[in-house]
Amino acid sequence: MRRFSLKTKMTVTISLLIAGLLSVLALSAQLYFVDQIKSLLYTQQFNMVSAVADQIDDKFRLSQTELVATAHTLKKGALRDPATMRRFFELRPKNLAMFDNGLFLFSAQGELISGNPLDPGIVGKNFLYRDYLKNTLTTRQPQISDPFVSAQPHRHPIIMFTAPIFDDHGEVAAILAGSMDLTKDNFLTKLGRITLGEKGYLYLYSADRMMIVHPDTRRVLKQDVPIGVNQLYDKAIAGFEGTGETVNSRKLPFISSFKRLKTTGWILASNFPQQEAYAPIYRAQSYILAALVVVFLISMLVVWLCMRFLTAPLISFTEQIRILAQSKEANTTPISVDAGGEIGVLGDAFNQLLKDLDQQRNELKRQLEFSEKLIEVTPIPVFYKGADGRYLGCNQAFLNFTGFTREGLVGKTVSEVTPSPLAEAHHRADLELIAKGGVQIYETKALQGDQTLRDVVFFKTSFTTMNGSCGGVLGVMHDITERKLAESALQSQKEFAESLVLNMTIPTFVLDAQHRVIIWNHALEALTGIKAPDVLGTDQLWRIFYESERPLLADMVLNQNAGDVASNYSNYSSCRNSPLIKGGIQAEGWYKDPHGYGHYISISAAPIRDRQGGLVGAIQSLEDITERKQAQDAHEKTRRQLQLILDAAGEGINGVDMQGRITFVNPAAAQMVGWTQEELLGQHQHSLMHHTREDGTGFPEQECPMALACYEGRPLQGNEELFWRKDGSSFHVEYNCSPIREDGELVGAVVIYKDVTERRQAEDQLLKLSQAVMQSPVAIMITDPDGNIEFVNPRFTQVTSYTAEEVIGQNPRLLKSGKTSPELYQNMWDTITCGRVWTGELYNRDKSGTTFWQHATISPIRNGSGVISHYMAFMESIGERKKLEEQLRQAQKMEAIGQLAGGVAHDFNNILTVILGFGQMLQHSLPPDDPLRDHMEQILDAGDRATHLTRSLLAFSRKQVMVMQQVELNELTRRHAKFLVRIIGEDVSLKASFSKEPLLVMADSGQLEQVLMNLATNARDAMPGGGELTIKTESVTLDKEFHRQYGYGMPGRYALVTVTDTGTGMDAETQQKIFEPFFTTKLPGRGTGLGLSIVYGIIKQHGGYITIFSQRGFGTTFSIYLPLVAVKVQSSEKSQSFIPEGGSETILVVEDDPAVGRLVESVLKRYGYQVILAGSGDEALELHESRWQEIRLALLDVIMPKMNGMQLYEALRQRSPLLKVLFLSGYTADVIQDKGIFMDGVDIMKKPAKPIDLARKVRDMLDS
Repeated sequence: MRRFSLKTKMTVTISLLIAGLLSVLALSAQLYFVDQIKSLLYTQQFNMVSAVADQIDDKFRLSQTELVATAHTLKKGALRDPATMRRFFELRPKNLAMFDNGLFLFSAQGELISGNPLDPGIVGKNFLYRDYLKNTLTTRQPQISDPFVSAQPHRHPIIMFTAPIFDDHGEVAAILAGSMDLTKDNFLTKLGRITLGEKGYLYLYSADRMMIVHPDTRRVLKQDVPIGVNQLYDKAIAGFEGTGETVNSRKLPFISSFKRLKTTGWILASNFPQQEAYAPIYRAQSYILAALVVVFLISMLVVWLCMRFLTAPLISFTEQIRILAQSKEANTTPISVDAGGEIGVLGDAFNQLLKDLDQQRNELKRQLEFSEKLIEVTPIPVFYKGADGRYLGCNQAFLNFTGFTREGLVGKTVSEVTPSPLAEAHHRADLELIAKGGVQIYETKALQGDQTLRDVVFFKTSFTTMNGSCGGVLGVMHDITERKLAESALQSQKEFAESLVLNMTIPTFVLDAQHRVIIWNHALEALTGIKAPDVLGTDQLWRIFYESERPLLADMVLNQNAGDVASNYSNYSSCRNSPLIKGGIQAEGWYKDPHGYGHYISISAAPIRDRQGGLVGAIQSLEDITERKQAQDAHEKTRRQLQLILDAAGEGINGVDMQGRITFVNPAAAQMVGWTQEELLGQHQHSLMHHTREDGTGFPEQECPMALACYEGRPLQGNEELFWRKDGSSFHVEYNCSPIREDGELVGAVVIYKDVTERRQAEDQLLKLSQAVMQSPVAIMITDPDGNIEFVNPRFTQVTSYTAEEVIGQNPRLLKSGKTSPELYQNMWDTITCGRVWTGELYNRDKSGTTFWQHATISPIRNGSGVISHYMAFMESIGERKKLEEQLRQAQKMEAIGQLAGGVAHDFNNILTVILGFGQMLQHSLPPDDPLRDHMEQILDAGDRATHLTRSLLAFSRKQVMVMQQVELNELTRRHAKFLVRIIGEDVSLKASFSKEPLLVMADSGQLEQVLMNLATNARDAMPGGGELTIKTESVTLDKEFHRQYGYGMPGRYALVTVTDTGTGMDAETQQKIFEPFFTTKLPGRGTGLGLSIVYGIIKQHGGYITIFSQRGFGTTFSIYLPLVAVKVQSSEKSQSFIPEGGSETILVVEDDPAVGRLVESVLKRYGYQVILAGSGDEALELHESRWQEIRLALLDVIMPKMNGMQLYEALRQRSPLLKVLFLSGYTADVIQDKGIFMDGVDIMKKPAKPIDLARKVRDMLDS
C-alpha cells in the first residue's frame, strides 16, 4: 500500500477544510436567500389571490344589489300578468347582460311564474325544493345559491341570485331571481382562464368540496378532492387563509394560496407549480457549486506549495533517522538539523532520546545478568527451550532435580532425556503453548534424578524473538509430591466432613466463595422437598426460600455485610451476630415447606476459612425448632398473661426470697406503699413496710406471722395487718402468703395483700345504712330485674303482715288489691325499665285482705357497668292523708256549692225584700175587713217560707248571718221535739232522752232547729213503713282516739246530739257521698239533695262535727258534736214589738238594684222621710255634693259595681264627718270581708228586711 507524505496529507487536509467552510458558508447564504424568496413569493401570491377574491365579492354584491333594486321596481299587481312581466324583462337588457342565464320570477309558493328567456317546459313548475328559494323565504333576505345543474334544457351548471318581493303587509309575495351560467363567458368563468406563469392557475370551490370554477371544466360541480389528499385544501375548508406548499389531488407539488369569499363563503385558490416557482433558486445553486469547485482547486495548489517549503527540513531529518535505523552498529552519533523552530527542537529531543536509549541498553544488560543469576540461585527448577523443543538452558535447581549436567541437557529435546510416555506428554504441552501462547499450568509426573516419579506442577509461558515470532518456552517446575500427600489426607477429612454434614439431623447446606451450593444434606432435602442434585452448583438459592430476591445469611457471611441483616430480615426475630463464631449470623423465622406446612427454624450461618484465615465458603444450618418455639410462645404467653395479671391486679403482689428481700412487685403494690417498683426491688419487706404495730411499738420480724410463714414455707392468710407507706402513713390489709418451691426446694414466697381501708369504711357505712333501712318508718322492698323480691325491711312486714320469708322470691303482685288500674302498673314498669324513677300511689292489700293506700317511689339500681341489676321501692302508708284529702275534697265541694247557693240566696233576698216590703205595705194599707187581706197574708206567708229557704241556702253555704248566743241544748231539743212530731207523721214514734246536766253551747237556735228538722225529715223518708226515731243528748269528751278514727276533732268537752232511726240504712259507698250537695237516695221529685249538705254546713259553722253510722237494714245514727261553754250569759234583748215613729229628715239611699231602691224609697217616704235615691256611688257623690247640708242619714248597699259601699262611706265621711250611715246587704260579714271590704264599727242590716224593722232602725240611727 502506497504511503502518502506528510506534505500531501497536510495539503489534502487543509484544502478539504477550506472547501468545507466555503460550502457551509454558501449553503447558509443559499438557505437564507431561498427563505426570503419563498416568503416574498408566498406574500405576492396571497395578495394576488386576496385581490381577485375582493373583486369577486364586489361583483357578487353589485349583482345582488342590482337584482334587489330591480325587484323593488316590480308592481305587486303585475306579478300574475304574463304580458306585463314579459315587457318588464325585455326592458332590462342590463340585467340580462349581468345574469347571462336569465331572470326568473317565482311565487311565494316556489312556482315559476315568468322569466327571460322563458322556457315553456318549466313555467308553472314548483322549485320550492331548491335551497335558494327555501332560504330566501325563511330569512326574507337576498341569497346567493351554491352551484347546481339547471332544470333548463341545456342542463348547465349555474348559480342563482334571489331578491324577495314584499306585499303591502310585509309578507313575501314573490321572489325575483337571476342566474349565471358557469359555462359562459362571465367574471366567474374568466377565473378558470387566468394563468400564473406558464402552468399556474386559479380555481374556486365551496366548503362542501364542490368545484365551482376550474380550468378543467370537466371538474366543475364535482367533489373529486378526497379528504387527506391535499392538506392545504382541507385546512382552507377548516378556516385557513394563506400560502403554503402542498401536493394536489393529482400528486403534483404546488405553491397554493387560499382566500375565502366574504359573500358566499366559497374558497378562491391558486396553484403555482413549485418547479416553475423555484427555477431561479435552482439556477443560483448551479452557479454557487461551480464557484466552489474553482476556489477548491486554487486553494489546494497554494497549500501544496506552502507545505513543500515547510516540510523540507523535516524530510532531511527523517532521512537521517532512516539511515540510523538501518545501521546495525550501535551508533550514537547525534543527528544534525539545519533548521530552527519546532523541527530544530524535534532534532534536539531526538538526540537526547538516543542518549537515553544507550543508557537504557546498558541498564538492560545489567538487569539480564542479574536475572540470570537470580534464576540460577532460585530453589525452584527453571528451564527454557527453543521453538524446536531443545533445551536452551536451566538453573541449578533443575539440574539437581533431574540429575543432569548443564552440558548433558542443553541442546537436547525432552524425548532424549525423559522416558517416552512422559516425554510425549511434555512435548504435546509445549507444542500447544507455542501454538496458542499465553500461560500454561498443569499437573503431571516428572522423573527425578533417582529415577522416582514425583508429582509436579508446570508453569510455562512462551517468549518472542525480536521479530515477534515465538522464540521458545520458559518453564518452572514445582514439586508438589508432599502437597499431594497432604491433599489426599485432606480429601479424606473432607469426605468425612461432607459425610458428617450430609448425615446431620439438622438441615444444612454449604456455599463456596462464589456462593455456589456445594453441599445440600439429607435433612435439608426432607425439609424443603428438593433433592441435592437439583441445587448443587446453583448460586440462586434464594428462590427456594423466598418469593423475591434477597441474600441468605450464608451470602451475607460471604459478602461480609452482616449489617444488612436487619433490612433483609426485618420480619425475622433475633437477627444478630453470632456470639460464638466471629463473622457468624443467627436469625429465627417461619418457613413454609412445599406441602404448605409452617416450620419455625433457627438459622445459623458461619464462615469457612482456610489455614491462612481466608474466606473460602460459608455453612448455614436451618434447625426446625417449631415445637420448641411453640413451647416458648406458650411459656411467653403464660408469662405475659401472668405479668398482665400482676400489672392489672388491684391487689398488691410481692415476691420475697428466703432472706425476706423483695424479688418482684406489681404496680398496685408500689402504688399502695408509695415507693416505685425499682425502689422496692431488693428491699427487706418486713423492715420496709411491716415494721411497726398500730400502737406505734416495734414489730420484730421473729414475731411477724407473715415473715415466719415465708421462711417456714407454709401458706398463711391474715386480716387486719398494718402496712406502712413511704410517707409514714399506714393502712390495713388482708393478705395471703404462699410458698414458692423449685424442684421441691423452698426458694421464697408470694405475698398478696389488699388495702381494706375503704372496705372497712364501706362496711361501717353499710352497717349504718342497713340499720337505717331496717329501722326506717317507710316500707322498703328490693327486687331483681324480673321483679322477684330479694329483700324487705321490718316496716314492710308491719304494713303488709307478710314476713320476709314469705315474700322473698315472690312477685310484688301479691300486694295487688285489684282496684289499681292495669295502665298504672304498665306505666310504672315502662318507667323503671327505662332507667327512670317512678312515683305514684298504689291501692294495695295486706296479708289479711285489708286494703290500704301507699305512696311508692321505685328507683332502678345499676351495677358498675351501668346495667340495671335491681329495683328499690320505698312505700309510705298514706291512709291518714287520703282521709284528709277526702275531707278536703268534700269541703271544697261544699264550698263550691255553697258559693253557688250563697249567690242565688243573695239575689233571691233582693227579690224577697221587694216582695215582702211592698206586700207588708199593701197589707197595712188595706182595711181590716177587706177580703184581699187574706190573699195578702197568703202572699206574705209564701214570702216567709221563701225567706226560710233562703236562710237555709245561706246556712248551707255558711253565708247566713248567724245570731250566736248561749243556747241550752236540752231545752232547745225538748221544745223543738213537739214540732218534729207533726213533721214525722203518726206511723213514726219519737223518743227523746235528755242529759241530766245542762248543755250550754254557743249557737244560732234557729239553725240548730233547722238541723233537727232536716234530720227528722230524712229519718221519716227512710222509714216508709213506719218506725222509731230517737233523739238523745249527752256530754262527751273527745280524745286522740276520736281523731285517729275520723281524722279530725279537737280534744275537749262536747255536747252530743244523737238522732237514730230504724229505717233501711245505707251501705259504705252511700255513706261516703251522703253529705255531697244534690246527692239523694230518694226517688226523683222526692228530694233536693241539699238537706244533709245544709246540716253539714250549719254544724261546721258552729265549730262542731257530724258523723254517721249505718248498716243496710239496721237503720242510721247521726252524731252531732258541739263545743260546750261554761258560763251562761243573761240575754238583754229588748222587746222590739213597738211601732216605730216617722220623721221628716232627708235620707240618701244608694242601691244598685232599682227594685230594692224603690222599695226603700217607698217605705221611708211612707214614714215621712225625704228620700234622695242614687243608683251608684258616683251618682251618690254628685247628689251629696249639691245637697250635703240637708242629708242626715245615708242608707248604703255594701256590694256595688265600681265603687262599693265602704269606699262611698269613706268619701262621704271626708265631706261630712258627722253624717250617719246605715248599710243594707244580703251578704254576711265574712263574705264582705272576703271581697276586701272591712265593716268594723259600722251599722248593717241584712236582707230581706221588713219595712217596719227598717223604719225602726232608721229612727234609732237618727235619734242616736
